[in-house]
Amino acid sequence: YYMFCRGSKNETRGFSCGLWVLMHSLSVRIEDGESQFAFTTICDFINNFFMCDDCRRHFHDMCLSVKTPFKKARDIVLWLWSAHNKVNERLKKDEASLGTGDPKFPKMIWPPKQLCPSCYLSSTQKTIDWDHDEVYKFLKKYYGEKLVSSYKKNSVSVSKEEVVAAAEEMTVPRNALVVPVGAALAIALASCAFGALACYWRTQQKNRKYYHNPHYLKRYNSNYMVMNTFSNTENERIKER
Repeated sequence: YYMFCRGSKNETRGFSCGLWVLMHSLSVRIEDGESQFAFTTICDFINNFFMCDDCRRHFHDMCLSVKTPFKKARDIVLWLWSAHNKVNERLKKDEASLGTGDPKFPKMIWPPKQLCPSCYLSSTQKTIDWDHDEVYKFLKKYYGEKLVSSYKKNSVSVSKEEVVAAAEEMTVPRNALVVPVGAALAIALASCAFGALACYWRTQQKNRKYYHNPHYLKRYNSNYMVMNTFSNTENERIKER
């Protein structure tokens, strides 16, 4: 995962945060003609690989709410940013009621005013009037130049405000445009990498489930005893021969 996606607890942040960073990073690197393709690819990827059922359904609803195909790269950048903030708002409430959030990295509307004062036209406790042109400039710089330079300097320290707030959700319309091969290949490779990571993570989750669930552990022990008895019996038969 990216260095600033490590949570203060093992079960927080990590994969979902890294996935958001990947999607934002891809969105700021596409050309105008690739915007609809990128949108469809993101929706399809989440639908096929993200493990959280509720998250997939919510993201699917956000994807289906887009009625007009994207024609500009700016549109997909701002849509993904808006979707991420909606996810964070929902998860902030869920985590507050369930006590499942990361105390050091609470969900927040992003970017905070400290990071991008020019992004805010006005704000109250309940609503924010965004300057979308400034937000777009900020996202292009943050997920473009800043992310690359931060990655190259491994020792860079990232402030709490700069940490990309984790979240989840996701899924899919199906009208894609023909786009340059380079962008398609980049997104495909990134999807394969995260698909493999998702499969590995799911396997680890199942292993933990079986190990910590007494029902599965009991069944595993019973199967082991049966196999062990069978093996001993076979060994005795071989000796008798």
